[in-house]
Amino acid sequence: MNAEPLVSAYFAIQSPFQEPLLGHHTFKRTSFIMIAAGIALSSLSACSTNKKTSTQAVHQRTVSEVDALADFDAMWTIVSNTHFDTDYNGTDWDAVRDELRPQAAEAQNRRQIRRVMNEALGRLGQSHFGILPGAPTKTATAADTSKKDSEGSKTDAVIPKESNSDGEGNADTGIDVRIIDGQAIVSSVRDQSPAKLAGVKTGWILSKARNSSITDRLDELAQSVSADEVSIHGVSMVTSGLQGAVDSTIDLTFIDGDNNEIELNITREPMPGEFIKFGNLPPLSTHLSYSRFTNISDSGETTEIGLIAFNIWMVPIAPKFERAMYELRDVDGLIIDLRGNPGGIGQLSSSIGRFLLSEKGSLGTMSMRGADLEFNIEPVIVTTWGEPLNPFTGPIAVLSDSGTASTSEVFAGGLQSLGRIEVFGTRSAGMALPAGMDKLPSGDVLLHAIADFVTSTGYQLEHGGVVPDHEVPLTRKDLLNGIDSPKQTASDWIAESINQ
Repeated sequence: MNAEPLVSAYFAIQSPFQEPLLGHHTFKRTSFIMIAAGIALSSLSACSTNKKTSTQAVHQRTVSEVDALADFDAMWTIVSNTHFDTDYNGTDWDAVRDELRPQAAEAQNRRQIRRVMNEALGRLGQSHFGILPGAPTKTATAADTSKKDSEGSKTDAVIPKESNSDGEGNADTGIDVRIIDGQAIVSSVRDQSPAKLAGVKTGWILSKARNSSITDRLDELAQSVSADEVSIHGVSMVTSGLQGAVDSTIDLTFIDGDNNEIELNITREPMPGEFIKFGNLPPLSTHLSYSRFTNISDSGETTEIGLIAFNIWMVPIAPKFERAMYELRDVDGLIIDLRGNPGGIGQLSSSIGRFLLSEKGSLGTMSMRGADLEFNIEPVIVTTWGEPLNPFTGPIAVLSDSGTASTSEVFAGGLQSLGRIEVFGTRSAGMALPAGMDKLPSGDVLLHAIADFVTSTGYQLEHGGVVPDHEVPLTRKDLLNGIDSPKQTASDWIAESINQ
């Protein structure tokens, strides 16, 4: 079956499928529907119970056995035919089908059949496997799987409607968080955003949303996944829930640096950047920012440094990155901030890399069944608008954390293996398998890994992730003092490299 290529595409998906996460309010299920990087994807929604679906349901059946098995069988067959490892990462794939197919037959509704399929996919112990809920379709049968797969690739994503519900809509407060010591800590506040105007500071603990404890929900999450995974998925849970309709408001409770509780009602504004639709995925916000600043050493030496940050690897990012490189072409050094960037279109890693390598090179190799693909880089010569532009030759630092995943890892790990960059921060997610998407008979979409990826030195990014050259964690203490430790350390390193 021909999957729509989504090379190295781990996303924090904002799905139309929701479950309550904070009290009676709903937070969009984001990356939880594709828990990756070696997690047994029994799914948070399934809570790793392994109980038969029939014992969990007391509701009226809304999906027939035929329809439930149509999806399960299609999922199993696609993975069987396309997984890059014919040993299925040491998993007896036939046995998984035999064990879980009866549970699929007993599923009472779409949510339960998704849980069973996620349980099956989780047995593979790899990233980029999961079920993306799609739009309801006409009743499907197993015979529908004989239709051309191209139909699945043409299926539009379900666009979330504007709503007053938390977690729905394309507006936010301007707050970004990181999970530090089990707490949701404000890591940045967008300039001129509602949160900034309301006085929210970095380092504050976001403790409640509408009087429902975020800390308690993070504690619940920690019972299902590892500490590293809490860092990844907790951020998605919290930040997606802060979204909502334009001009809607949300009551948030913070704890400041003096341990005072601060309650604020914050209005949401449109998220920055451009929203796009890609294949079967929901609408995605894409934005890139760039700036320059001066590092002044203790001896008074100055170093001009460019800073580029973007949130996802999608097509609109490419021209913005090109413009940033053109405008920053005269700086001494460059920092590329990929913290929290969950990936996207894998081929863009080579397109962006051409601005940073003076000679031809390869970020690594994608290995599928019977075929390999090199992520080759051809150095830039001229901009798309006709201006000459040479590749940047100064020192480059990349910032990474546990939310740096997939294409971000291909880019950072590939350039690190080539010796072109140094990485600052903490280890990346280790979710780096190229993936494809196929529509199932019900209209749900199967995300499934179709290849492995290794860098030019043979390093496998899946599970291991990008290991920083300079381990510099974010701390609440530094954030309360307005210090971004990884960025500051990277800036000092660039200055030392230039002035030594």
